[in-house]
Amino acid sequence: MSISRLICLSLAGLLMFSVDSKAAEPRKTPASDVKAGIVTLADSKIQYFSRGKGETIVLLPGGTLRVGYLDGLADSLASEGYRVVGINFRGSGKSTGSSEGVTLQTNADDVAGVVKALKLGPVHITGNDFGNRVARMFAASYPELTRSVILLAAGGKIPPKPAAERALQIIFDPKSTDADVMAQLPYLVSSPQDAARVWAIFKPFLDPGAASIEMAAARATPLKVWWAPAGDTKYLILQGAEDQIALPENGVELAEELGPRATLVNVPGAAHLLPLEQPEKTASHMISFIRQLGSTP
Repeated sequence: MSISRLICLSLAGLLMFSVDSKAAEPRKTPASDVKAGIVTLADSKIQYFSRGKGETIVLLPGGTLRVGYLDGLADSLASEGYRVVGINFRGSGKSTGSSEGVTLQTNADDVAGVVKALKLGPVHITGNDFGNRVARMFAASYPELTRSVILLAAGGKIPPKPAAERALQIIFDPKSTDADVMAQLPYLVSSPQDAARVWAIFKPFLDPGAASIEMAAARATPLKVWWAPAGDTKYLILQGAEDQIALPENGVELAEELGPRATLVNVPGAAHLLPLEQPEKTASHMISFIRQLGSTP
């Protein structure tokens, strides 16, 4: 599986843990607004960032990315009265853990470890790109910790357009220059005029070192295991209407399989980098969905 395939993945023992609140990573938001730390689990150490107060929304990032690129979305949600906790997968940022035998279940277990350690559950588990696979595994394995599932750019079943997949290979190649990337970003955003702004947000959080663990987890987990988990959990599926990576048809097919549990929204003016292009709209749809569940901060 190539790094580009990982990026378009829309890519057990937890009995003993401790929390190190000093293990922080610099953030763009004021330090007083963000609490950062590391939860130590049986075979991993998982970095998290928490802001706001209220009902908890957990953010899971896309493949080979640290969760900080979702700060704009996190700030929008926190300002509406929610606690927002972003998590870096093992191998990303300051999160560490073995790559031996990893699956998406491994990632889900890591997330559950953080949720339990911080006494967060049940949570609205939100995944972007690769993170949405982990979100679904989490919901399937830990229904008692799951209030709802929110998927941002859910792909993985219907493949991306070939030109867009080639663009990903260039964008996530450490040898690519800014000029190389800028030439390919129109495949990830709806408006080429917005590419420079989005790249400025996106670039600092690229983490190619995470690719090997995330690709191993993706390879080891069949589609049927994570695609449309059984149960009664409610889902919000947000798709960029112009997404060439996680094509909107993925959302349509998933919503059909989930049935009345699913709410599908295609967001105009957005492509694969939906939460960066439209953070306020993304937050608005999320909050509306959560409130319709009868859950308000």
